Amino acid sequence: MKTVILGAGLSGLECGRQLNLRGREFKILEKEGQIGGLAKTNVSGDYRWDFGVHALYSRDPRMTDYLRSLPLDYVLAQRRVSIYHTDRKSRRYLINYPFEEGIKGLPFRDWLECVCGYLMARTRNQPEFRHLQDWIDHGLGFGIAKHFMTPYNRKIWNCDLRQISMDLVNAKIHPASLKNFLMAAFGKEVIGRMYQWRFIYPKNGIQALMDYTARGMESRIALNKDVREIVRDSRGWRITTRDGATEQADTVISTIPLVELLKMISVSGLERSYPPLKWNDTYFILVGLKKGAAFSLLNDCHWAFFKESESFFRITMMHNFSPCFPPALVAEITDKNGRDGLPPETLRERVVEDLIRLGILRDRGDVVLTDIKRVPYTYPIPTVDAGPVKDIITRRLERQGLYLVGRNGHWDYLNMDGILSSVSAFMQRYFD
Repeated sequence: MKTVILGAGLSGLECGRQLNLRGREFKILEKEGQIGGLAKTNVSGDYRWDFGVHALYSRDPRMTDYLRSLPLDYVLAQRRVSIYHTDRKSRRYLINYPFEEGIKGLPFRDWLECVCGYLMARTRNQPEFRHLQDWIDHGLGFGIAKHFMTPYNRKIWNCDLRQISMDLVNAKIHPASLKNFLMAAFGKEVIGRMYQWRFIYPKNGIQALMDYTARGMESRIALNKDVREIVRDSRGWRITTRDGATEQADTVISTIPLVELLKMISVSGLERSYPPLKWNDTYFILVGLKKGAAFSLLNDCHWAFFKESESFFRITMMHNFSPCFPPALVAEITDKNGRDGLPPETLRERVVEDLIRLGILRDRGDVVLTDIKRVPYTYPIPTVDAGPVKDIITRRLERQGLYLVGRNGHWDYLNMDGILSSVSAFMQRYFD
């Protein structure tokens, strides 16, 4: 029995590792020339940089223990994260993350709106919410909605917030308790999302975790194999790549974006596309500083969120993840279907201009290198109608011996620990 795995990101590599441990025959096909997918480390001159934040943490103690047990050279970090806020007079404030437990840092009028709105929402005690915007408005209240949650989420997501289901809140946001909110609002130091307050990160970049996961199965990973067609025949599945090569498999595990997989296969009862399957594509812009330079604001931060008119919604300060990295940040911009119509060079310049305007970058002369990469399918969006569609697709494909796994494969907005946990559960269910 041979299995072909589509994609050599974390999901695909972990599937391969688990099959290898079980003594199964398999091969991994990867479209790019480097393993890692969204969790690869890029190299631009002297700068190593990731596609956004790749801090390793978990709410599951077993996953935390597993990650820490790996023989990698880790940096142990204590989270330093801020939210950039300006008031009516354009005065800047750095608010502790998460926002609802950092509002004591707001100017008084904004603080008062957040507290009053939150208490009014809790008094109404709405039992259920229809979608993300409903929860923001009626679960958190008008102040938090106005000053952070609505503008930030409108900035990051490539669809209307009324289309996003409560799965996002339940799986990713983890709202503060009433007790913690009140303690934080009235001046007590409260650490929100304690499970991620301390995290680990490979000293040489997140690529180290990818390379370790792939260890011992390098000969089973084929790079630069862009799958063009997947056909079910009498012998199983025939996978054809754009270079004309073919692979035959009894079973297929797909970790590539589900919307791309649907274009490659022809299975009775399945469409080539489904409108509820929505996603973000993201530009990642590296800004590297010269030796000895520093950012004038947020230099000691791990990452920071932005909700206003600046081009980016988040920046990651790479030099604070590892002492091996020179001073650099990575800015993230959602590509909203080419809304701005800006070419890459213009986007790079716009990021630098925004950094100077916000006081994060002191002088353009401190910048020695910029780079940009556009990455598709960075965030599968949990829309209100996606669940039933995914169930139909999953059932029909599994009957044919094709399985959907991982963040993009199964269309689940997961962190790295969630990916590892989901792969483990999948393997126990289908391969033990």
